[in-house]
Order: sequence, then C-alpha cells, then structure tokens
Amino acid sequence: MRSIVIVAAVVLGLAGQAQAQTGLNPDVTVLPEVTVSGRPTPQTVRDFVGRVAAPSSGRGLARWRGEVCPGVANLDREAAQAIIDRITTAATNLDLRTGQPGCKPNLVVVFTEDGGGVARALNDANPRLFRQNVTGLDRGAAAFRDFLNADRPVRWWSLSLPVDSETGLRAVRIPGDLSGGRVDSDIAAMLYCNPDDCAIGAAPVIRRKGAGRLNTQIVDDLFKTIVIVDLNLIGEVNTVQLGDYIAFIGLAQLDAQAETQGFDTVLNLFSGGGQQGLTEWDRSYLSAIYAARPSRISPRAQASAVAAIMTGDVRAARSDDTP
Repeated sequence: MRSIVIVAAVVLGLAGQAQAQTGLNPDVTVLPEVTVSGRPTPQTVRDFVGRVAAPSSGRGLARWRGEVCPGVANLDREAAQAIIDRITTAATNLDLRTGQPGCKPNLVVVFTEDGGGVARALNDANPRLFRQNVTGLDRGAAAFRDFLNADRPVRWWSLSLPVDSETGLRAVRIPGDLSGGRVDSDIAAMLYCNPDDCAIGAAPVIRRKGAGRLNTQIVDDLFKTIVIVDLNLIGEVNTVQLGDYIAFIGLAQLDAQAETQGFDTVLNLFSGGGQQGLTEWDRSYLSAIYAARPSRISPRAQASAVAAIMTGDVRAARSDDTP
C-alpha cells in the first residue's frame, strides 16, 4: 500500500522525472525477432485500423497538436531516460514538438508492481485525473472500468478535447467555466435571459470558415495520456521494446482490448509476437493518423482516410524493399 501512496503522490504532482524505485535492464532481450511476410491488402489495412482505433465516445480520432512532454515515475534514471528517448524519437518523426527537460508532463508513465491497484488508488484520490465529466473527452464508462480492473502488463487512458481547428481554442464547456456572460440584448430577449449574465455567454464561440456537410471545423486534440506499467506482468522486455510500445499507445488512441494477432505490430509484444520495437505497420499507422485530415465529420470517414493513407504507405515501403 505504501508504494501505491508514493505513486499517487508522484503522478498527482508530477513536474518531471521521478527518482528510481525499480530498475529495468536496458540490455535484456528474450523475445525472438519475427518477420511477417506478404503484401497488405486494403481490406487487411482497414481491418487493422478498425480494430485498434479507439477515439473518444462520439468523436473522431484525436492527435497531439501541442507540445508532447513525457514523464516517467518510479524507474531508475537511466532506464527512465531510455523510455523517454524512445517516445521523443517517435514524436519527432511525426514532426511533433517535444518538451525540454523540466516541462510539465502530459504523457505520464508510471511503473509499479500493482498496476490495477495504482489505477484505482489514483482514481480514488482524484477522479478528475482520468475523467472530466464532459461527454466526448474520453472513451466512456465501460472502457474506464476495463482500464481500472483489467489484468494486463500495460494499461493506458487518454483524454482528448474538441477544439477549433483555426484557433486551437476548445469548443466545449467544461466544469469550472463561468456560468454566464454578456450577450447582445436581442439574443438575450430570444433566450429570456439577462443580457449581462446569460448562460450562452460562457459557451465557446466557433466562427465557421468553410465547414460543410462532410467536413467540420471542430477537431480533436490529445491533451493527456496516463500509462501504468505493471513490472510483475511485463516479463523480460528491454527498454527499446517497451519504450516503442509506450510511444505507440501514447501518440495515438488505441484500444487496449484489440485483437491484433496476425498483424505485424508492437501491440503483440506481450502476447508472444516477438516484435523488437515499432514495426512498419506501426509507423505507417502513426504517419497516417497525423497525415489524415482530422476535419471529417464522420469518425468512420476519418478512419477510412487513415486506412487509405496507410495502405499506400505500406505498399510503397514494401516496393522499395523488393529487389
């Protein structure tokens, strides 16, 4: 229980890397390398995207727009830095900005010997760490119960926010916003409210520019991801494998329950897949997420766009490797 309290204190007030409590050998490698051959078909790619993509409830796939600042708690300094380096490398390859040392972490990785216990303890200590009681910011109650209670080596929870693609300002009200504000007297008359204190005055204002039936000016940005690694369940993986796994789940919204056997992905790291790090599939998926237009109104249309980009990317890579 003492370790759970320590982790809670670190995460709730995390402002940088935590000092070592547990070590992870950077040189341990026990999983054999596996090469998956064969050319991907569009249907195979769509199947992969359909399985792993996990946007917030009722929203499109989110991505990082602002600075990504990884922070690691409860791991010795050398291993923690190795994990952070893998995340930073993956983010930089996507042209994302990464924080300098001392930045406030928004991609937090906690190492512990009781993943479920720590998740539940953190939620008991501060429920708003994970859920903001605003529709569309996370995957919903069922997914959150799985995050708290499932028995898996690595669990993660991401929060995203609908924003105005033109200004970057959020497009929804959240708890703590002002209850009202000044509006035009004619609008106040129509809404039967005080023009100096009308509820609609506190609502975000989106000035529409070119949005239509198929596109929207509202897009979704990731703003926080919490990853909890259970040292008793991960086995003897090295920091390259684990760092790349965390980078993948931290930079995209992925379904922890997705069945990915048969796909060449780092997501199979703990199910005997043997991947040594991010694969061609993984890099292609991340590239497609950050290349696809996030302004499509339909989440399905957005996922289809990701699959189309990914199909072309993987095929090009395979062609380049052909003698």
